[in-house]
Amino acid sequence: MKRLVLLAACLGLAGQAFSAEETTPAKTYRSDHAVVSYTVISEDYARAIARTVEAARNVAVEQFGFDMPETITIKVHQGKHVRLFNDGQDRFALTVRSEADLRKPAQSGIFHLYGQCHEIGHLAMYRLIRDRSWMTTAAAEGWAHYLGSRLVDAVFEREGEGLWPDRYNYLADGTARLKEQLASARRGGTVEGAARWMELVEIVGDTGVAAIFKAWGQASVDPADPGAVLRKVLLATNDDSRLPDWWNKAEPLLVFKRPKSEFAARTVERTALTGEPMQLAHDDGRSAGKRSVAGGGHAVRFEVPGETWFLTAVEIYGSRYGYPRPPSEDFHVWLCDGDFKAIADFPFPYGKFPRGAPRRVRLDVKPTKVPSEFIICVGFNPTATKGVYVHHDKEGSGNSLVGLPGSQGRPFSQGDWLIRIQLDQPKSADPLRMAR
Repeated sequence: MKRLVLLAACLGLAGQAFSAEETTPAKTYRSDHAVVSYTVISEDYARAIARTVEAARNVAVEQFGFDMPETITIKVHQGKHVRLFNDGQDRFALTVRSEADLRKPAQSGIFHLYGQCHEIGHLAMYRLIRDRSWMTTAAAEGWAHYLGSRLVDAVFEREGEGLWPDRYNYLADGTARLKEQLASARRGGTVEGAARWMELVEIVGDTGVAAIFKAWGQASVDPADPGAVLRKVLLATNDDSRLPDWWNKAEPLLVFKRPKSEFAARTVERTALTGEPMQLAHDDGRSAGKRSVAGGGHAVRFEVPGETWFLTAVEIYGSRYGYPRPPSEDFHVWLCDGDFKAIADFPFPYGKFPRGAPRRVRLDVKPTKVPSEFIICVGFNPTATKGVYVHHDKEGSGNSLVGLPGSQGRPFSQGDWLIRIQLDQPKSADPLRMAR
């Protein structure tokens, strides 16, 4: 039997599915705390989705003490694939090929009811921890899997077996399934993450995690060693003597470190440069597709002769998607060394990218010295309702990657990102100018 578990939009490559949220649904089903907008499913399924999300949302508030939105909006639309995303705040986007995709898992292979609870788990965490750059996939997905499994049990207790139109015993998809996974000798990162969070809840109780997440969300962490501050904040929120041992065990799995490069981030004023920059590019300038990278970034590797060059600008061909108003947050451009370790971080407001038609966006940076081999990485932290499509050409040179600083990055084989850079040299390094 095919098995597809719906996950949040914090992993993988996301393509056209993100743009589907712009389509105006034909029908709406409302409950006290959920609104389902839909086109390709019946009202029975819309009602079941609303009841599931509302019940899971209420349990997250009443039993676990999380700050959940008053209303969660779920948009159900037709697409080529079955996907479920969240925006980190109060919206889900569900794509199905037809209503048949909503049948019980024994027939469709898709765990929709668990998936909705999984997304509630993500919202519970994401609304409190806005900056999750330190968080591994095992941490984010493990938490959503753990809490989502608990919520399935609670929803079953409140709504019963008859909740889903295609009636089935979905209680088996909750903690019963999680316990089976935990007993397996071959459990992946998500299940290992769920195990760590389960151990934390056993120490601090159901209502204790929200306070920890809130404190972590307010903390300022060092990307090179986020664990130091996270540990200090954790122990300040609760004095249980078991927490230090839990953290020592959990940190290697849950915390992502971005070690800084040994190459110094040296900068100069623009007036010290020649003013005649050189452009470097691997792409052919023709778009063959576009991608929004969730849980990663768009990266390109470059080389220059010697170490007298300074990065002055990055140009990206792309467009913003989501709500008309850009989100009130920054995206990031990183200059990394050849090992993908960060040298410098350049934040820019989301509004730099227009919504709709793509265009080449120039991002001027403080002139920063580059090593002979380096990587430019751009991260937008996209969700279902905000992000940037970066275009790529048809044939790759092997220099385009998917990843974020601190990771190894993986090759992007579908082409080269349409990301170009400009470099300049100090006037003192120009032999022609020196001869004048």
